[in-house]
Amino acid sequence: MSDQRPRGLANLKWSFLFFMVGGALTFVPFVGLVGGLFYIVALVFLIVGWRDLGRSTLAEAPRYKSTGSWLIYSIVIAVVVAVIGGVLVSIQFVSAVPALGSTPPSLQAIYQSQAFRNLESEFIAVGGAAYIAPLLAWYRVITSLMRLAEEVSQPHLKTAGWLLLTLAVFGLGSLAVFSAMLYTGVISFPTPTTAGRLGAFYGIYYYLSFAGYGGVVILVLSLVAEGLLILASYMGYKGLKGARLG
Repeated sequence: MSDQRPRGLANLKWSFLFFMVGGALTFVPFVGLVGGLFYIVALVFLIVGWRDLGRSTLAEAPRYKSTGSWLIYSIVIAVVVAVIGGVLVSIQFVSAVPALGSTPPSLQAIYQSQAFRNLESEFIAVGGAAYIAPLLAWYRVITSLMRLAEEVSQPHLKTAGWLLLTLAVFGLGSLAVFSAMLYTGVISFPTPTTAGRLGAFYGIYYYLSFAGYGGVVILVLSLVAEGLLILASYMGYKGLKGARLG
């Protein structure tokens, strides 16, 4: 079997490049949704890259191969949890809709109903449960990246690992803040009126449609997170480029 190290490093480099471009696009209204497509492509390159390194002659090859597997398993688990949780929450919500009185109830009435507000905590629980497996896989990616940095003697990769770890911790903190603000009523899910018909196309600026100052807080947290991702991706791209040339 031929050494897959060059191919693995190249795929990881492409992954960080797509993460970097996707993060930059997120800052641009109406174009931000395209950034999500870049993230998907980046994730594919990330999985393939680690699995290629798992077939290389590097000392940590078995670990790198398992890192790619962790990513695949985490995606499957997250999707299953999200689907099952979403179905259960939807069943509860649908059963509560008749209590709204109007036949059929308008979308505006549904958003403003107490039944919908009561289910916000369930939405948070489902999102948190689906977040666990990807978070563990992401930590595996970080530690593997730091091991790779030592093997190929590229300190930029270790810096990228620390930045990604900071991003993960920051993401957990942001999720906790968002959940607390939603649970205490500081913010609420935007209604069609407050969000506007093109609300989703505004990217992360969509958070401004959340009621109160909470939307501004969430927007700032999102901007910081995207900045960390872009910086980490740049360091990872630079380190992998150096590893391929070295």
